[in-house]
Amino acid sequence: MLKFLKKTFVFLVGLALVVLVSGYVWIHPSRGPIEKVDPREKGYTEDIDGTLVLHLKGSPYEMGYQRGSLAKDKVQLMVKRFDELLAKAKEEMGLPKFAANLILDITYQLCAPYIPERYKREMEGVADGSGADLQVIRRGQVISVITERGCSSFALWGKATADGKLYQGRNFDWILDAGLEDTAVLALYEPDGHNRFASAGYAGQIGVLSGMNMEGMSIAQIGAITKDKSLRGTPLELVLRRILEECSNLDQVTALMKSVKHTVGFNYVIADGNARDARAYETTAHQVAMFGPNDPKETCEYAIRIEDAVFRADEAMDPVVRGLQECANAPGLPYGSNSYDHRYKGIATRVQQNFGKIDQNIALDILRATAMEGDNLHAVLTNSTDRQMWVAHAKNGKDASLQNFVHYDLNRLFQRPETRPAENTPVAPVPEAAGVAAAK
Repeated sequence: MLKFLKKTFVFLVGLALVVLVSGYVWIHPSRGPIEKVDPREKGYTEDIDGTLVLHLKGSPYEMGYQRGSLAKDKVQLMVKRFDELLAKAKEEMGLPKFAANLILDITYQLCAPYIPERYKREMEGVADGSGADLQVIRRGQVISVITERGCSSFALWGKATADGKLYQGRNFDWILDAGLEDTAVLALYEPDGHNRFASAGYAGQIGVLSGMNMEGMSIAQIGAITKDKSLRGTPLELVLRRILEECSNLDQVTALMKSVKHTVGFNYVIADGNARDARAYETTAHQVAMFGPNDPKETCEYAIRIEDAVFRADEAMDPVVRGLQECANAPGLPYGSNSYDHRYKGIATRVQQNFGKIDQNIALDILRATAMEGDNLHAVLTNSTDRQMWVAHAKNGKDASLQNFVHYDLNRLFQRPETRPAENTPVAPVPEAAGVAAAK
């Protein structure tokens, strides 16, 4: 009997060790080779109105290494801020840091089959270029899968705007006291084989939260908590990045949104500055609904339809998606919620009041007025017809909407500084898409 118990004990200890070792290996996946990269051979930085602009070009690993090396201090600060954020979670929710890290490691591994290999290599490049822990870099790419916050976005063009051009506003409303704004950068990407694009985000984050490509596509996302969610899918930042890298029109965006594996609930507003058109996509893990401007499918009583305008906060207009939501007073009507009254209706009312007169300044006023007070981490306005961006980040714990917006002319910035025309010299306009002139 004792001999049997001893054998059983040894077997169970051995089994436990196998499980522990296997688990450790699983949450610490292998990586590709370290490559020799001169970060300044293709990449470089410049300062625009006190903001760091990263120019990244080449293969995924090269661009990651450039980002890690050229913004080394900010990447390492982001890792520090990330650790502080987990410490805050321990204070507020009693969740130990090791448990929070374990949750993020598991989340990354569940998402990994749906993350393109080029992004995994870029993460490795960021870690190698900055000296940061690759595991932490990976965790930072999936945090949106387990945390959601309210945001808002609008796209306006044609009859709604003074010049017919497309303006998209995007408020990224998230945690202010994490200090992420101290790691803010504008990254200008020129990836091998893909579209050039600009990403307004944070030093260690290769995913995109706000941005525009040189094909005229601009993007935004809004958290929309749902019961239909999964940890197995592509994190939203990488969905948005794929749109900018791979898409040149809304048909391509729609195909991508229907083919990608989604995780938790998000609404998206995606605009095409050449075609001067936009779509809203309402998504859960298993649902994708699409709406255009003044869409007759928006039949719910709280929908506000406006010509040449697409806008969203948390609440879905699709009845199936709305039936799965847990935000904006769901399962009831959204009236009285911050999402509806302040953000969605706030946008709609201001667009209606200024219809036909909206220019850059009025669009910025709408953007500022509909930001979440105390949560506005960054705000972005794009004129995607002319490839112009205005970006503000929170500062010293104060909302981005209260800060100065820095102007970035992407037509100029995607030229090497030594080849750019003088500051006041007009840059050649982006050619119009067929049929756009008639819409002016």
